[in-house]
Amino acid sequence: MLIGAPTRTLGLATLSGWMNTELFVETMRHFIKHTNSSKENPSLLIMGNFEEHISLKAIDLAKENGVTILTVPSYSTRKIQPLDVCIFKPFKVFSMQLWIAG
Repeated sequence: MLIGAPTRTLGLATLSGWMNTELFVETMRHFIKHTNSSKENPSLLIMGNFEEHISLKAIDLAKENGVTILTVPSYSTRKIQPLDVCIFKPFKVFSMQLWIAG
């Protein structure tokens, strides 16, 4: 899964393919480690507000390590992430078409 990935890349998966609370805690630990986040060196994590995977354990871990979690409203990414709309989405569509064409 991580062949050719940049160093310090975290690779996690579930059978369903969806993020869950356990993976989110692991992701939070990875974020804290590689941002050197602490109460003395706080970090801001901006993410979508899919709250189902944000657990009390993850929130406590973030708080203990100086991470502020800011969630953005659903369906607002086209306003705040123009690369998702202009670059990544067309690339994903093109890649999927190539993959399907075989």
